[in-house]
Amino acid sequence: MRFFSFLLIPFLLISIAGCIGDGEINIDTPPSFGEAKKIAITPFIAEEEEAQKLGKRISINLGNRLKLTLKDSEWVFDESDKVQPVADEVAKLGLTLNDVYADPALAAKVGQALNADIIITGMVNNPRLARKDSNEHLMRQGRQSGISGTSTFITTRQTASVKTRVKVIDVATGNVLYNNKIQSYLKYWFAYQTQMSNNVIFKEDVDMLADLGIHLPRRISYMLYPSGLKKEPQDKVLLKPDIVLKGTGGVFKFD
Repeated sequence: MRFFSFLLIPFLLISIAGCIGDGEINIDTPPSFGEAKKIAITPFIAEEEEAQKLGKRISINLGNRLKLTLKDSEWVFDESDKVQPVADEVAKLGLTLNDVYADPALAAKVGQALNADIIITGMVNNPRLARKDSNEHLMRQGRQSGISGTSTFITTRQTASVKTRVKVIDVATGNVLYNNKIQSYLKYWFAYQTQMSNNVIFKEDVDMLADLGIHLPRRISYMLYPSGLKKEPQDKVLLKPDIVLKGTGGVFKFD
């Protein structure tokens, strides 16, 4: 009996590894879109209002990006509050977007109603916006008023991050072709002299959320179709000073 218990342990570990976090089984192999004549994208769902707005933006930008890349396929997705063929079809079937995301069979049902071969759904976690001020004094080497000198700077880093689970379902079979969490992590660096700290214009939350709405669809597009798109990294620095600063550890890196 003990022998069989040891045999079961590896299988249990494999099952747990595939379902870590939200109970989903990850499938990270890119799906094939080659034979799909029509592909539908649902608005990405979310819990909080801010994330819901971001989810809509992500699905629209994702649809527009993939439509330009996979031109042989017809793409259908909600483009605005007035033009929403997918959401309208979901409502006609008496379903919600949450139902469609949670159940591949219901996603396939919506896909059939739209005459699609593949349907893409997603869920956006609540975005995280953060700011970290550093009091480490960094020195900028240079010349001031014609004489050698140094200037003392401090730094601030703002970050915006969000995770989205993306599912790709084959409409004919209801099989899940892809199911993976994709993250976008954006960074903004500021360097300024201590006496000028009140004059620095930092990124507003609305601007960082807009950047996530642009970057994450690029990241998702690459993960779904890596053979046809330029690699889009998960972490990306969108803003950094064009100066060289040195601290006790050497040249400071804005990364």
